[in-house]
Amino acid sequence: MRLASILTILLSSICVLPANALVIPAVPTEPIYFEPPVVTATDKHKQLSCLDLDKSIRYLHPYKYTYKPNFAQDGANKLATALIVVDNLPIVEGWFGLAYLGYSALVEEKEQRRVLAVEQQIAMLRQVKAEKHCFE
Repeated sequence: MRLASILTILLSSICVLPANALVIPAVPTEPIYFEPPVVTATDKHKQLSCLDLDKSIRYLHPYKYTYKPNFAQDGANKLATALIVVDNLPIVEGWFGLAYLGYSALVEEKEQRRVLAVEQQIAMLRQVKAEKHCFE
């Protein structure tokens, strides 16, 4: 009987307390990963002749390729990995290697964005060239 009265009092006090719902934070709608901007042709591009469009594409072509070695072929990355594994200095403890690998990843990302921007520029010039019927 005593237990039943205690439970009744507890349940009635819970029901009387104001209920505060959990507020869910807003989910960001921006993309997490890089989305390249869409390159559109300007009036200046549309006024170029077919020969000028070809020259522009030809001059952009060397910038389409990356000259940075990939992760496995880069000697500095190999050295940084070895530093992480072998380094026994009490202060450093492989942090130089980890820092360089982070730097190398940032440089790689920047290089990929640069190549992507050049490829988009070339695609836009080819589109203008197709609209002008330069292939006929």
